[in-house]
Amino acid sequence: MLNPQWLDTFKVLVETGNFTRTAEQRFMTQPGVSQHIKKLEEACGCELLIRLGKGVELTEQGQRVYDYAQSLSKHEQALIESLKFDAPYEGQCVIGCSGALAQRLYPVLVDLQVAHPSLSIHLEVAPNRTILNSIHASTLELGIVTQQPDEELFSSEKIGSESLGLILPKGALGNLSTNSSDNSADNNTASSQEKNIADILLSLGLINHPDAMHYLKLYFSHSGEQALMQLDPNRLPKRGYINQLSQILLPVSKGLGFTVLPIKVLDSFANATESLTIYPATNDVAEPLYFVKTPHRSLPLRYQKIQSLIVETLNV
Repeated sequence: MLNPQWLDTFKVLVETGNFTRTAEQRFMTQPGVSQHIKKLEEACGCELLIRLGKGVELTEQGQRVYDYAQSLSKHEQALIESLKFDAPYEGQCVIGCSGALAQRLYPVLVDLQVAHPSLSIHLEVAPNRTILNSIHASTLELGIVTQQPDEELFSSEKIGSESLGLILPKGALGNLSTNSSDNSADNNTASSQEKNIADILLSLGLINHPDAMHYLKLYFSHSGEQALMQLDPNRLPKRGYINQLSQILLPVSKGLGFTVLPIKVLDSFANATESLTIYPATNDVAEPLYFVKTPHRSLPLRYQKIQSLIVETLNV
């Protein structure tokens, strides 16, 4: 690789045509300019200049080296200008989130890209750990996760929450009332109901998916249902596994098991009200949502519109 300082000195000398003016512009001595030219000619293996008194004339090889030096200078200037330019609707945005969130967010992100074709949106569906690893490895710019990450490794901002539902086949709850702590029920009825929901889950079995264990532990511990709080998710028989979000509710609707998912997933499942039911737990259960990125880094301007659009969509 040719020394860029030698090339810069050579370029200035060609443009000024004079060693003295070149030395002034480069803040060098004239012998220093001569030394740069000599080293460049040695590196190229040929004579680049014909010295004519105080002036110079390019050889054929010198003209090619000068053209090359000009090209490098133009590319460098273009790079510097591009770094100053941050268009709000141009460039690539790489985002990671769960499958449930992707189902809600991707349509609005596609609409944004339709309105601004110079914007390229790459949405990566992945669990929390993969998203954080990808951000740490700089393959993702922005992620949405459900657990606040290590503040020393990531910058995070809470943006909302996602309600979870214990979803069962229609009719699976039988004659259970809508709330195990209903004030109109006596203690024996409440105890019976709490026992029965655990028995129902053990009888039905779990339709498993990548986030199922995380959702179950969160749901069981925050539902306010004593029977669920005492139920070990690992004891649940597994009736099936699917990692495609759009298909998880299908076996549940056929009576093959139950699952836990964000409630919003039901909006995109055909005939959800006719084939599925949500267990009415004592407490609503929701998991927090966080934007996460590398710390001390400002994202390009194009991410700002996307972030505001995501927050708006999640809070509808």
